[in-house]
Amino acid sequence: MRIFESTDEFKLYADQTAEKYKFVISKYNEDYSIDVDGHVILYYKELKNIPIQFNKVDGSFNCAYNNLTSLEGSPRIIKNNFDCYKNQLTSLIGCSRIVHGDFSCSYNELTSLKDCPEIVQGNFYCSHNNLDNLIGCPEIVHEDFSCSGNKFKSLKGAPKAIKGKWDIDDKFKSFPEYQKYLLVKKIEAL
Repeated sequence: MRIFESTDEFKLYADQTAEKYKFVISKYNEDYSIDVDGHVILYYKELKNIPIQFNKVDGSFNCAYNNLTSLEGSPRIIKNNFDCYKNQLTSLIGCSRIVHGDFSCSYNELTSLKDCPEIVQGNFYCSHNNLDNLIGCPEIVHEDFSCSGNKFKSLKGAPKAIKGKWDIDDKFKSFPEYQKYLLVKKIEAL
């Protein structure tokens, strides 16, 4: 992350970044982070890192289709969707803590879901990574949960509750965690 000598230098850099990537700053924070009104769209920008520290984004945050190896700088709170799909991420360090919409980290090189958001109020997508378990994912997924295309040895760490569908490869549907999910869905249907 960039180091600033003064608040004025930070504000100038923040304004230039906002102009370049076309988002609206609503607040400059004392910790050299920014709040944004609306969406932050950074996809297909050939980014190797997130250009500034975001604090709160009142819309969606999309940094998909880049060359990111880290999520440092990601907003701490997102009022809509978070998408870091198709990057080169091996971990979710720096990831947002609260996502009020969907969360997608699919098509990366993740080996762990440690540091993923604590709260995701929409769909959760972690498909097509190198995951061998689900340790670190949210306890409750409020909509669909997609984790197909991974190399699971177990489903340890699976959400305690998935309110929508669970998309997973057939070869893992015999695992106890998935069977428990099916039982809960069967009981809910009664």
